Amino acid sequence: MWNARLLLFCAGILSAAYLSRLPAPAWLLVLLLPLLFCIWPRIRRWLSMPASFCAGLAWGIVSGYWLLSPLLPVERSGEDFFVRGVVVGLPDTDFRRTRFVLELEALEPMEGPPLARSPRRVQVSWYRGEVPASGEHWQLRLRLNSPRGFVNPGGFDYQGWLLRQGIHASGYVRADGDNRILEGAGTGTGVWRQQLRQWLVDSSDSDHKDLLLALLIGDRSMIGPVQWQQLQSTGTNHLVAISGLHVGFVALLGFVVGSGLGRVVNLLWHRVPAAIPAHLCASGLAFTYAALAGFSLPTQRALIMVLVAQWAWLRRRTFKPVQGLLVALLAVVLLDPLASLDLGFWLSFGAVGVLMLAFSGRQPTRAPWPGQRLVQAQWVIFIGLMVPLAVLMHSIALLAPVANLLAIPLVTFAVVPWLLTAAALREIWPWLSDLSLRMAEWGIHGLAQWLDWLVQLGGAAVNPVLSLAPVSLLLATLAVLMLLLPKGIAVRWLGYPALLLAVLAPPRVAPALTVTTLDLGQALAMVIRTPNHTLVFDTGLAYSERMEAGGAIIAPYLRSRGSSHVDKIVISHDHSDHTGGLFGLLAQMPARRLLVGQSLTDPPPSIKSESCHTTPPWRWDQVDFRFLTWTGLEDPSSNNQSCVLLIEYAGEQILLTGDIEREVEWRLYGQGQLPEAIRLLQVPHHGSRTSSTRALVQRLAPHYSVVSASYLGRHGHPHAEVLERYHKQGTQVLNTADSGAVIVEWHAPGQPPAVIRARERWRRYWYQ
Repeated sequence: MWNARLLLFCAGILSAAYLSRLPAPAWLLVLLLPLLFCIWPRIRRWLSMPASFCAGLAWGIVSGYWLLSPLLPVERSGEDFFVRGVVVGLPDTDFRRTRFVLELEALEPMEGPPLARSPRRVQVSWYRGEVPASGEHWQLRLRLNSPRGFVNPGGFDYQGWLLRQGIHASGYVRADGDNRILEGAGTGTGVWRQQLRQWLVDSSDSDHKDLLLALLIGDRSMIGPVQWQQLQSTGTNHLVAISGLHVGFVALLGFVVGSGLGRVVNLLWHRVPAAIPAHLCASGLAFTYAALAGFSLPTQRALIMVLVAQWAWLRRRTFKPVQGLLVALLAVVLLDPLASLDLGFWLSFGAVGVLMLAFSGRQPTRAPWPGQRLVQAQWVIFIGLMVPLAVLMHSIALLAPVANLLAIPLVTFAVVPWLLTAAALREIWPWLSDLSLRMAEWGIHGLAQWLDWLVQLGGAAVNPVLSLAPVSLLLATLAVLMLLLPKGIAVRWLGYPALLLAVLAPPRVAPALTVTTLDLGQALAMVIRTPNHTLVFDTGLAYSERMEAGGAIIAPYLRSRGSSHVDKIVISHDHSDHTGGLFGLLAQMPARRLLVGQSLTDPPPSIKSESCHTTPPWRWDQVDFRFLTWTGLEDPSSNNQSCVLLIEYAGEQILLTGDIEREVEWRLYGQGQLPEAIRLLQVPHHGSRTSSTRALVQRLAPHYSVVSASYLGRHGHPHAEVLERYHKQGTQVLNTADSGAVIVEWHAPGQPPAVIRARERWRRYWYQ
């Protein structure tokens, strides 16, 4: 009963993360009312379960208010503040800027009244400036904004992630003569982690020092998109996150060392049992390694389970693994009520849960052959996590069971021990530290070769895209549960045909036409889907060396909609806010054709580009596509070379215009290319004053106009004059800066389209 109540309490906390708005504080009394009635024993047996859930939900709501209270108010966004604080965590530097987290000690507005409650942490970008180190105290002038992230289906909730990290504002350093360092780095975990990072970067010549860095201190900032894609394709990305497996191994190593130390102590002082130093050493090493990883979610779970196990053994109590897992779950959700936003939460607890379900209480009938348990464990995890991966990632790494058979022993025994030894001895015995580091490099090189070989062997089919309909999802869940049943139960083998039936079942019925404008900030990417085809119009921006819109936003959206490839990519013109995600998208999604408005400065080598201006019309399913052309414009600018795509379905017309300006608009109007009374228009050039002339707006008279712009962007798009022009025409303007991704769906001829605003449809209480 206690296990069930504990599980329901945790479920209540986690469910609060999916509220669109926090209820009024008075509702907390209603939620806690069942606990009051549990005083009476006769009622307790009936109310204890729902009371546990309500108590957890109340905790989650209170935590939500606590998390939101220090946020910088939206109305104070864009203001300058003078701050003093200490750098925490590991700063991240690329060729454009250094990004770091500043824990504030003082905050003073340059203008206006002081804040009622000051943010505790801010994320700072310093463009082409200093490179602060962890632990340093700085005085800076910052332009701050309230935290905000993109909202796209299948995308990463960056704003929720900031909230989980305790970051209450973001901004950048403004030039000021008073910007200076106040105090150098002292001591602490962050300083220690930065010293280890610098030591490894300076000491290792390996091509895979990015993986070594992730295994040593949990810093994955150096892992590039290509390397990360390989890890995901082989299902080995969990190994470079300092997983629970590594924490458990370090604890075991500490137990062995502590046991030897305990025997020596016991000889000198008989009253001290030899087991006490063993348990203390195991706990200490596990805690130290988790601290090196920055106490990431998998290490939190593993560390708590290790500490609970050590406590139970020291107290000589019976220890049940399921109790340790529940205690770990409780501790994680109490410390991080939004933990369910993290994919690692579901995968780490899910992996341990299915292993317990599959192996607890089962005694082998004969001696296992070498490696049997590892093979069985990989198969169980592969089957058990199939449904969560299909729901959360929309794909499954088919190579994972095979890849992990060698990858886990390699990392656990040939990399991590040597890497930790090298780090521990770097100041004491440098020559032995160098030798240990070389051993770790050989191990990681072997891992890289193994994964390269598997990916080349598997080809493009190693990560099939899954988009299961609700019935198929239910059938897959039942199939997995049957496969995890103990041997000897006849129904167990029915899981295989049930699972095959769930995977091969028809996917959910797609709309006749879907036009999606993704939320990318000051950039453009649109996805046009018919039941059997996909077109991507522009690919957004490259935000940094390691993140661009194609791989981070467009590809996850396509997978969430069941697309495994792109039939056509259209690059309207060669500007970075339209081409920046092209390489990332092609790395994750094969494309059959690439159409461009002008020759690309940096064309992808994997696909040949064609001019959109000479591409003939075509038809997909019941939808017609045609590029509009014009003549008479000499030496056009890059914007005016944009592809202009007209889409028609059942009498409805959609026009995509890229960044065309007034010169092209006038020619399209004068040469009779523009349709009349269209349903949807992509506003030219993000709503700039140089576009959306009165002639264009009056001729098209769009019912909806969608603008792809950034929130409080420095360009001021869309311009007020442009908005007024559309409003006078009776057009409803949809801005991704306010609405998130805008999805327009046509389900049948003659029916008006459904308009979905992602920020409202998938709203969370931290969206301001």
